[in-house]
Amino acid sequence: MRRLRTAPVAAALAAAVALAGCGGTGAPERAGASGAEPDAGQVRVLARAEQILISRCMAARGFAYAVTEPVREEGAARSFPYGLDDVEWARAHGYGGRAERAAAEARAADPNQRYFHRLAARDRAAARTALMGASPTGLSATSPTGMTLTASTEGCIAHAQRSLYGDLAAWFRAKVVAMNLRPAQEERVRRDPRFVEAVGRWAACMKEAGRPYASPAASRQAAAALTEGLAPDRADAAETALAVTEATCATSTPLGQVSQALDRAYGEEVRARHRADITLGHRLQNAALPLAERVVSQYDRATSSGGSHD
Repeated sequence: MRRLRTAPVAAALAAAVALAGCGGTGAPERAGASGAEPDAGQVRVLARAEQILISRCMAARGFAYAVTEPVREEGAARSFPYGLDDVEWARAHGYGGRAERAAAEARAADPNQRYFHRLAARDRAAARTALMGASPTGLSATSPTGMTLTASTEGCIAHAQRSLYGDLAAWFRAKVVAMNLRPAQEERVRRDPRFVEAVGRWAACMKEAGRPYASPAASRQAAAALTEGLAPDRADAAETALAVTEATCATSTPLGQVSQALDRAYGEEVRARHRADITLGHRLQNAALPLAERVVSQYDRATSSGGSHD
């Protein structure tokens, strides 16, 4: 069984937001049920509250931590895990290169990233320990992909999540499951013989179009190679031309329909297998909402009045 430890500081700074509202991908339960999936607004409140609690904890340990909003990747929000199958989207966005560059620039400008990078090596190590704990031990959970992830029960991320969700081990387990439902789902689709056969027919279409790539993944890798070193406008044009060809072949062969049907079927199967942990995560999120709303309300009032954020 594969094991994966927690990410370095740069990734953890983003993950501290994303992990707060990982939610399930299945149909929401009846309104008012304790296991009902939180809506998008509630997820944002939970994420913001976690950021605020991390910031307070880091300040108490002598380090800065800015409360930031997640980077929004406009235009690249759609996911095509099995290959582009929307010709109009491909014409408008290519593979999403423009949006990816904008998102990368926004991440590079993140005040927490800049703060950590400016610290001297010794202080950076101390700040990392304050944020994530000394070592990724104490929490362990196996994801739907079979990978075991570990994290620390110490540090400000753990402190914030314990404050919100109470049972840190249960939240970590539910979070790991929720974040890896889609990877497990996609893994099953790609192994299915029907998908493999559809990719073969797609590859034949691509070869006829002068793009001899064996898979959509190979096509995307080729796009990266084709655009390397080009000015942004020329890179976008080259990327878009290849993306449109990929999408045209996906819609003119069975690949688009087959991948969508398999994705739905395996998605239901994966969610059913992990329903207990999905529901547990929703229950923990719903129970945390009253505290999260108070934390956010107090912070916003203090911010607007120019007072303390604590």
